[in-house]
Parts: sequence; C-alpha cells; structure tokens
Amino acid sequence: MTRASREDMVVLSMGLNSLLASVRQTEAWCRSQGDVASLRRTRLLIHAILLTRSKFFASSSTGEAANDDVTEALFVADGLRDAAQQCHEGQAALHERLIGGAEAIERLCCSPLRKR
Repeated sequence: MTRASREDMVVLSMGLNSLLASVRQTEAWCRSQGDVASLRRTRLLIHAILLTRSKFFASSSTGEAANDDVTEALFVADGLRDAAQQCHEGQAALHERLIGGAEAIERLCCSPLRKR
C-alpha cells in the first residue's frame, strides 16, 4: 500500500468527521426515543469512529492542523463550484451565491491575514 498524500488525509478526516456528526445525531434521536439498546450500539459506533480517527491522526501538530483546515476549506470551495454547475435555468441567484461563497473561501485561504 502506498503512503497517503496530505490531501488524502484531509479527505479521510472530513469523511470521519461527517460520519461522526451523523452518528451523534442518531445518538440524540435514540436518547429522545428512550431506545437503550440502540443508544448502546450507537455509542459503540461513536467509540469505534473516534478510535479510528485517533489511529490516523494521533500525531497532528497545530501547524499541520491549520494547513489541513485550509485544504478542507478549498475542497469545500471546489464543492460549491461543482454545485453551481449543477444549477438549472431559473436558479441564477443560487448559482451566484455558490460561486460567491467559493470565491470568498478561496480569497480567505490566500489572505495575508491568515499568515499571521
């Protein structure tokens, strides 16, 4: 197996974070329903996700985390541009907002203020 690139690791982190957020929503729903068995299984899944994340990202330094945040933001900007391309006729306002959001993210990621 080849070593994962920094971008691969950012994508993996984003995926694990999304999965964790989804499972935490399920946990809240199980708690609200009083479903103890499902709540227990959900908590086991949360523990497994956190354990997986710690195995991949145990040695991240603060500088690397900041760079990962920028890389993640640029992935999001790319996603906004892709979504804008999917807009249909009559969705010009949505298209403009998506492109504007992508441009704002890219501008902030390259901002001199970020380098302080």
